[in-house]
Amino acid sequence: MTALEINFKIFFFMGKGGVGKTTCAATFALQSAKIKRTLIISLDPAHNLGDVLGLKLGEEPTKVTDNLYAVEVDFEHMILQHLKRLTNKIKDIYGYLRIFNLDSYVDILKHSPGIEEYATLDKIVEVLKWNTERKEYEVIVFDTPPTGLTLRIMALPSISSIWVDKLLKLRMAILDRRRMIERITGEKIKTTIGGREFEVSSEPKDDPIYNELLKVKEEVELVNKIVGDHRITTTVLVINPEVLPILEAKRAYDFLKKLGVPVKYLIINKVLTVSGVPEALKLKLTQQEKALEMAKEVFSDLKIVRTPLLCEEPKGISKLEEFSQYLRPLLDEIKG
Repeated sequence: MTALEINFKIFFFMGKGGVGKTTCAATFALQSAKIKRTLIISLDPAHNLGDVLGLKLGEEPTKVTDNLYAVEVDFEHMILQHLKRLTNKIKDIYGYLRIFNLDSYVDILKHSPGIEEYATLDKIVEVLKWNTERKEYEVIVFDTPPTGLTLRIMALPSISSIWVDKLLKLRMAILDRRRMIERITGEKIKTTIGGREFEVSSEPKDDPIYNELLKVKEEVELVNKIVGDHRITTTVLVINPEVLPILEAKRAYDFLKKLGVPVKYLIINKVLTVSGVPEALKLKLTQQEKALEMAKEVFSDLKIVRTPLLCEEPKGISKLEEFSQYLRPLLDEIKG
C-alpha cells in the first residue's frame, strides 16, 4: 500500500474538549455524504458522536443516511486489541517465547504510558488499510480525542521513524557480530531457553526482528506521507471565540506545521451574535470581539469559518442539517 493508492479523502477534526468538535465533524460528514460515500469515526473516549447523531453507535459501521456510516470506537477494547496484536507479534518473532505466558502481562501493559496513543494510531492505520483494500468509502472523517492526546498521536509516526532507524542500525550491528562469531567458530550460534535449544539468525533476510523493524519503518513512513499530503488529508481546527482556546489551538497549529501536517481550516464555533445587547452581555461581546480579532491575526493563513452560538444545541439529523449551512465552505475539499 503506497500513498498513491489512497483514492479517498481523509479529514481530521481537532479541538479542545467542549468546543463543539464532534458536532462540527458530524455536520460535515452529513453534508459530505450527499456528495460521496462517507464514514465518520469517533476516536474520542467521551463517546459523543452517537449523542450528536441521535443514534446508538458501536465498533461496526452504523447506517446514518443513505451514504453515511458512523463508528464509535470502544477505547478500552481498542487498547486490548492493540496489546493482543502486539503480544501475538512478539510470539511470532520470538518463537521460543511461546513457552512463557505473555498474556498475563497484558493487564499491566494497558496502563503503561503511551499505550492510548499507539492503540489509537494503530486503529487509524487499520481503518486506512482496510478502506484502501475494500474501497468502501470515498471520504473518512475522524472525530479525534482532545487536542493534547491527538497531538501525541500525530507525532508518533515521526518519533517512531527516528527510533526504528536507530533500532535497525543496532540490529544490523548485532547481526554483524553474530556472523563474525560464526566465521570464527564455524558453527551457527545457538541459545537455550527453558531447557530447549534454539538457533539464532545472523543474516538480515532470515532475522525476524530485522524484518519486523523494516515493516514498521514502511508503515510509519506511509502514515507520514498520507497525513502530510494535502491532496489526501485535511486537518480542521475547532475553537470557541475565547482567548484560551485560541492560544491552545495556536500551539497545536505550530506543532502540526513542524510535523508537516497540513491544516487548512479553522472553525470558530459558538460565536455569540445578538442585537440590542443587554448590559450583562456587553463585556462578554467585547471580549469575544478581541478574541475574534486575535484569531484572525494568529491564523491569517487558514480559511476561517464562523458558526453561531445557537439557542438550542444541534442534536439529531434535522438539527445538524440546519447547522450545516455554516460549514459549506469545507465542502470545497470534497468537490475538489
